[in-house]
Amino acid sequence: MHPEIDRIVSGLVERRKFVYLCTNGLLLEKSLDKFQPSPYLTISVHLDGMQARHDHCVDRSGVFDTAISAIKAAKKRGFRVTTNTTTFKGMDPAEVQELFDFLENLGIDGMMISPGYNYEWAPDQKHFLAREQTHQLFREILAPFRSGEKSWNFNHNPLFLDFLTGDKDYECTPWGSPSYSVLGWQKPCYLLNEGHYSTFQELIDNTDWEHYGRASGNPKCADCMVHCGYEPTAAVDAMNPANMKRALGSVLGLAR
Repeated sequence: MHPEIDRIVSGLVERRKFVYLCTNGLLLEKSLDKFQPSPYLTISVHLDGMQARHDHCVDRSGVFDTAISAIKAAKKRGFRVTTNTTTFKGMDPAEVQELFDFLENLGIDGMMISPGYNYEWAPDQKHFLAREQTHQLFREILAPFRSGEKSWNFNHNPLFLDFLTGDKDYECTPWGSPSYSVLGWQKPCYLLNEGHYSTFQELIDNTDWEHYGRASGNPKCADCMVHCGYEPTAAVDAMNPANMKRALGSVLGLAR
């Protein structure tokens, strides 16, 4: 929708910055001519399930089919394409596994998955997961992957997947994914919608960092396990010599 998105992307790619262009897929196929395939450019398409589930989640019929058509067109042109999936209470683990199998058959270059966060202005507050519910759901979803039965291509640090299943216990790193837009620097966490600072220095100096994450006691953070806060923690943990083999195994396509 941004009238200069092609210039923004090409300028970043020229600087060898890695770009993840996030989209629901509705305008993607007709916009592919604006971009050139590059190892620095990844198109990330949001998919919350197979056809019925995804269209229900986004409250619009036909979105899944449009997104899949765009993914196929992008892959045919040589673009790197990944997906992003959000899980909610009541999801059937077998249905999520079916989605992963389907995407693997499309030749997706990686999949991301994260539990939804019950931010205050969400119209549906009934389908967000508490922490132990998240652990149980991801244990079931990832069981065939962890056993070696499936070799799904996740675009994740495997330590973050361990966190989702409850095998690792992390605290949020609220400064790990700074967000900047035309509004300025987003006050963390962006899901809390607390406003913006005009400069990065203001963000660093004026933010009460101890107010975020489960350890802070902030009730809004109690059940959050979203990747924007916890994958940075997993990335830091991957630098621990005891974890480097597992983390590097994911990069090499060897992790299970």
